[in-house]
Amino acid sequence: MSLRFRIVFSSACAALVVLVFLVFADHVRGDAERVRQEALQRYGGEVVSLVVARDALEAGDVVTKANTATRDWLVDLVPEGAVVSMDEVVGRELTVPAAAGMPLTSLNFREEGDAIEVPSGHVAVSVPVTDKLGLSPSVRMGSHVAVFRAEEGAMELVSADAVVLSTAGSGTGSLSRGSISLSVLPGEVASVLVAATAGTLRVVVPADDVVGLGEGGVAAPSEVAAGGPGASGEVPATGGVSATSEVPATE
Repeated sequence: MSLRFRIVFSSACAALVVLVFLVFADHVRGDAERVRQEALQRYGGEVVSLVVARDALEAGDVVTKANTATRDWLVDLVPEGAVVSMDEVVGRELTVPAAAGMPLTSLNFREEGDAIEVPSGHVAVSVPVTDKLGLSPSVRMGSHVAVFRAEEGAMELVSADAVVLSTAGSGTGSLSRGSISLSVLPGEVASVLVAATAGTLRVVVPADDVVGLGEGGVAAPSEVAAGGPGASGEVPATGGVSATSEVPATE
């Protein structure tokens, strides 16, 4: 292969690379221009007037004309869902904080989809999730559970029909390290909190047809008498051997 051919071939490859780059750059510019035109059509000009926060606003603050203002904003920098009219937001309460000087968007007013609703006549308590709690990972919001307290080798029923109001897991409902919220009766609150603090709280998930859950609990054996296993100090007879039989002496 001659030197002249190699030079011509290298030049052709370089020209091809430049051409591909130019085509790619033109494609990128076309996409950017398309997005820009869509923004222009949406807001009607190169510059749009947006509602911005005068000062830092926290969740729970109510939007007023005193804590917000309208400012011109470059269309290319307008955030998604930006508020363009003061009348849309005045009097509304923020659920997500807004930084000073930044435009208000629909994100600042999103609804809390997982707000806890406590049943009438009940109290919501937060219980830490630990390995000892015994709560099944399959428990979901709305599940009915029974709450016990383990104390001195015995199980005491604290709440026979508590309801899981929220879990500490992901959107699928799986539990993780954190806490869960339970709905219990007012008279059961103190016992639940004390057991949770002491780490003696246990939670089980009974079936719908289970009754008498707190009856017939199993307790640990009572203290052994000092005289031996039996109350009278005698070993019970087993296998037909008399309790008073003596073991022959061995020499």
